Parts: sequence; C-alpha cells; structure tokens
Amino acid sequence: MKFLLKPEFDLFVDRITAKAKEVKNIIQLQWGELAVKPPLDTIKFFKESYDHGYVRYTTPHGDNSLRQVLVDKLKRKNNVNVDIENILVTVGGTAAINFAFRVVAGDGGYILTQDPAWFGYSGIAHIAGAKTIKAKESEYSYELFEKIYKKLKEENKELRVIVLNYPANPTGHIFDVHTLKEALDFSEDYDVLLLSDEAYEDFVFKGKHVSLGSLRGLDKVVSIYTFSKTYAFTGLRIGYAVGNKDLINAMAVAQVHTYISPPSINQYVARRILEEELEEPFVKKNLKILQKNLKLVMDYVEDHTWEMIEPKGGIYAFIRLPGIDSGNFSLKLLEKMKVAVAPGIDFGKNWRDWIRITIARTEDEIQEGLNRISKLYLEIIST
Repeated sequence: MKFLLKPEFDLFVDRITAKAKEVKNIIQLQWGELAVKPPLDTIKFFKESYDHGYVRYTTPHGDNSLRQVLVDKLKRKNNVNVDIENILVTVGGTAAINFAFRVVAGDGGYILTQDPAWFGYSGIAHIAGAKTIKAKESEYSYELFEKIYKKLKEENKELRVIVLNYPANPTGHIFDVHTLKEALDFSEDYDVLLLSDEAYEDFVFKGKHVSLGSLRGLDKVVSIYTFSKTYAFTGLRIGYAVGNKDLINAMAVAQVHTYISPPSINQYVARRILEEELEEPFVKKNLKILQKNLKLVMDYVEDHTWEMIEPKGGIYAFIRLPGIDSGNFSLKLLEKMKVAVAPGIDFGKNWRDWIRITIARTEDEIQEGLNRISKLYLEIIST
C-alpha cells in the first residue's frame, strides 16, 4: 500500500521524545512544558463540566460561552476588540495554525517563517499542501517581505502567509512595534495574511507583550493563542484563533471536517480558568522561575565558552555547541547521558550545531542536564 507520508517521525525531536517516554529517569529538556502543574482549582472544573452536561459536541466554532469570555480576555489583556464571530476555538494552537495554512495556502501557496523557526510550521504546511521559505527574524521588514514576494512571483509562485512568532520558539526573539507595523503595511499593500503566533504571550522578560491585532485590527491578521503555556496545561489541548469573520468561518469548515469540535469538557474548563482569572498569580510565579533559570543557563554557557542567543521571552534557551552534528549528538545524549534536548537541525538547516533546551524545568534538572551535556560535548570534541 502506498502512503503519502512516511510511517515514521521525520523530526529528531519527535524520535527523541518517543524514546524518552519509554525510559525512566530521563531529564527531559526537549519539550515546551512547564515543570509545574496547572492551577489546582482546575480539578473542580472538570467535575463541574460533567455535572453541567458538557459531554456533547459544541458548535464547529467552539462553545459560545467560552468564546464570549475570550472576547473579554482579548479586550482586557491584549487590547484586541473583537466579537464572538471573530473567534474559533481549536484543539490547541497547532490546529488553529493548521486550519489557517490549509484555507489560505493549501493549494501550494508559500508561507514565510522565521529562521530558525519552530519545526511545527514546516510540518503543518506540508500536511496542509503549502510550502515554506525562511528568513532571519532579525531581518523582518517591509523591504524583505517585498523582495521575497517579487522573487516568488517571478517564479509563478505566491506568498500567502507571513508567520510572526513572538516571543519566538526557539530564540525568544520579540518583534518591536516598528517591525509589526511594517508587516501590517506590507500585508495591506500586497494582500498577504499575517499569522501572529502568540503562544508565549505571558512570558516576556522585559516590557509588555504587544498583540499584532491591537495595532490596526484583524483585516489581514489571524492571531493564535493557547492555554498550553500560560497555564502549564499542554494536555488540555485548547487554543483559539482570532481573525476576520470570513477567515474564521473558512477555518471552522476545515475544523468540522477534521474532528467536528474541540472536546466540550475541556472547553468548559478553559472558560472557568478565564472566569476565575487564575493566570495572574500563576504567571507571575512561573515568570520568576523562568528568569532565574535563564540566568543559570546564561552563566553556564558563558563559563563554558559556548554561544547563545539571549531570549527576550519564551521558555527556551537556544545554545550553540561548535562542531557538533545536533541530530546525532542529541541521540547520543539521550542514550548515554539520559538527557533529552531538541536538536537545532529541526529548526532549520543553518542550525546544525545548536540545541534547544527548556528553561521551564526545575533548577536541579537544568543544572544536571547542562552538566551531562557538557560531559558528552567534551568527549566528542576531544576525540
């Protein structure tokens, strides 16, 4: 039987994670999950959801009561003014990205992502029928977008979407308002969709997060948010897209023909989390942990004369270990040292000797993980 996809994981990090889940006592620094558990109050929300009958399908756009609470959250927290019709609730932010790519670029259109970029974008684009190209996030500008657009057009190709992920995975880069406005100028002039992936909106180390949709509305913008990072709740699998009504309705069609709607129980829990405003004390506590762990990592990198892109936000450290092949190094690290990391090669071909680790684990885990990384690295470069 012919498959259109190979029946095996195509990313090192997925293979590493699968192996790490099978072995005990692995220091797991590869995945974007906070070490803490979600707010304790969420336990009672699950029981409430069952008691209140949230055991059926919701509308393809998501539960209306949750969407209304999201309207309030977006206005209060993101300075984004929308109606319920501008919101689509999805199974995690990943599904929202998938649907946006499918309905805008799924016929072979091109999507511009940052370099390095979260490995999910290229994989999702491939499954959706789109293609990706990359550009350095530090060079994002009207001039760059126009250059890429015209080059593709000369080749009878179309730029359909520009991804702005900030704080960025893996670098922690944050686009300034000037760059965001240039992106908006370009999107308006050339009719290209801007997808702002704001999964790490609550983890900004200096200043305040600025949502792209707060600057000029959502005419050429779709913004992606998630409960996974803010509330340490990757298993809840609830995210949402915010955009113009036509785009949201098209994405809802894609959703209903994929899994009908996100789980109603989980949507209820998400609503109650927002209603109780649990994020403020929870986020403050976790932000302090992240900043403390970041200092630990930066000091360690400096002491060992490695290289690192200092993050302005997010939950990762992106580190260069000169001379390694990150894919093979990461597999050996898991096998010999029982430490799981994300190889840089998964984030783009230019990052072969880089690795990404999370700074969202415990201080002891990170310290011991770095020690084991250093030990293997010294063994490799000395041979």
